[in-house]
Amino acid sequence: MLFFDIFGIIILGDDMSKSKNDIFYLIVLILTIITLMVGITFTYFSLVAKEKDDSTKVKTGSIAINYIDGASINSNGLIPRKEPSLGENYAVYTKRFAISSSGTLDQTLDIYINVTKNEFLNNGLKFALYNSNGSKISSGSIPTSDKVLLASGEVLKTNTTNYYTVIIWLNDDGTNQNYEMSNSFVGGFDINAQQLRYQ
Repeated sequence: MLFFDIFGIIILGDDMSKSKNDIFYLIVLILTIITLMVGITFTYFSLVAKEKDDSTKVKTGSIAINYIDGASINSNGLIPRKEPSLGENYAVYTKRFAISSSGTLDQTLDIYINVTKNEFLNNGLKFALYNSNGSKISSGSIPTSDKVLLASGEVLKTNTTNYYTVIIWLNDDGTNQNYEMSNSFVGGFDINAQQLRYQ
C-alpha cells in the first residue's frame, strides 16, 4: 500500500511536473503571440506611415488672374449696334485680362461671366472673346442671370500667361430699342482651371 501511495505520489509528482511544464509552455506561447502581435502591428503602422509619406504627394498648379481693366464688369450706356471688331470702342464694353500659371503642370481653363445684374432684354447683350493674337475664340448671348461660358478647354502652359479680351455690346435687332435706355449690366469673371495629366 505504501508502494501504491508512493507510486501514486510519484505519478502525482509526474503529473505535477507535466502540469508545470504545460503552464511554462503556455506562458511561453502567450508571450510569443503577444510579441508576434506587437511586431505585426508595428510593421503595419510603419508601412502605412511610409506609404503616406512616399505615395500621396499632391502637386497643385496655381494660376494668377490679372484684370488689366479691373475685376468687375460694370456697364451702362450701351447703345444698339452690330457686332464690333476687336479694336472698336464706340458703344462697346471692353475688358482685358491675363491668366498666368506658376504651377508645374499645364492646365485647361473654363472661362465664365458670372451675371450679377442684367437689366437688358434676355440675350439682348452679346459677347465675343479674343485671345492675344486677335483671334476670336467664342461669341454668344448673355442671359439675364446665371453664368455664361465664354471658353472651355483653353490650354494654359506651365509658366506662361494667356491674354484675353472680352467685348460686350447691345445687339441691334433692327427695331426701336429705346426701352433698353439706361439699363445696366453688372458681372464678373469665374475661371476654373484643371491640371492636364500626360500619360
